[in-house]
Amino acid sequence: MNSSTAAFDFEKEYSPSLNIKRFRNYEKPYEKVVQHFISHGKAATTLAFSSHKVRENVRYGGLNDNQLVDIIYNDSEFGSPIFAYIHGGYWTSLDKSSSGTFVGPLLEQGYRVLLVDYNLCPTVTLEQLCEQIRNFFKWLQHYAKETQPSSISICGHSAGAHLLCQIFNEDFLRQQQLEFYAINHLFLISGVYDLRELWKLTCCNENNKLGLDAVRAEHLSPLCWPYNKKLLLLHNKQDLQVHVMVAENDSATFIKQSQSYADKLKLMELKVDYKIFNDYDHFNIIEDTAIANSIVSLYIKEKLNLK
Repeated sequence: MNSSTAAFDFEKEYSPSLNIKRFRNYEKPYEKVVQHFISHGKAATTLAFSSHKVRENVRYGGLNDNQLVDIIYNDSEFGSPIFAYIHGGYWTSLDKSSSGTFVGPLLEQGYRVLLVDYNLCPTVTLEQLCEQIRNFFKWLQHYAKETQPSSISICGHSAGAHLLCQIFNEDFLRQQQLEFYAINHLFLISGVYDLRELWKLTCCNENNKLGLDAVRAEHLSPLCWPYNKKLLLLHNKQDLQVHVMVAENDSATFIKQSQSYADKLKLMELKVDYKIFNDYDHFNIIEDTAIANSIVSLYIKEKLNLK
C-alpha cells in the first residue's frame, strides 16, 4: 500500500459515514444521512417543546455566547431525575436545536432532560470548549443542589462523548472540593477518545479548526489521561456506572477506541459495561432514542432501571 492510499484510508476511518448502508442510492449519501439526522432531531426537539414545559437558554457559564442549556420537564423541575445530553458534530457543527430525540421517552418515565449547547470551533479552540463543558458540570452541581434530583445521568454522542469525559478531569475535582452531587450514569455513545491521529486529518480538522498540535491533541485525549485516584474513588463511592456504546456500522477506528476506552476505565476499577449495537450506524443509534421500544432505548431504560 502506498502512502497516498494509506492516508486516504485513514481519512475514511474517521468518517462517521464509512459503513452507513442507508441512502446508498443518493449521489451524496453522507450529506443525505446528515440532513436526515438533523431534520429528525429538530422534529423531535420541536415536538418536545410543544408537548412539555421548557426553560430555554439557561446560562451555565460565559457571557453572550453559547454556554446555554434547555431544561424540558413535566410539571416541576424539583425532585425529578435528570438526563443531560451533549451533542456531537466533530466539535464544529450542530447545536441543541436538533438534540431532543431522548426527550419524549424519558419524560414519559418522569425524567427532565437537559439539552446542552456550547461554542463551536473555530470560534473557540477545543481546549476552550472542554473548559466550557466543565463549566456545565459545575453549574449542574449547583442546579442539582437547588432542585434535588433523584438521580443524574449524562449522555454524549460522538464528539459529545469526548466532551463528557471532562467529568474525569482533575480540574473538576479541585473546583468541586470533593463535595459534589452524585453522577449516577454516563452514556458514552460512538465517541472519540484519542485525538492523536485525528487532529491531522482534513475530514475532522480542516485548516486546524480545533486549534490543536501534537501536544494538545494528546492532552485532550481521554485515552491518554493519568486519572486522578481521588476522583475515581469518589465516583466509585457514589456508584457511578459508565455505559460505553458503539454502533456495529461505526468505523473500525470508532469501535476500537470505544473498546479501548471501556477497557481503560475498567482498569481504573470503575463500573463499566461495553456494548456494540448490531445493525446501527453512527447516526441512527441516536435517531432511534426517539422510539421508546427501540433496541437502544430499551438498553438505556434497562441501565436506568426503568420499566
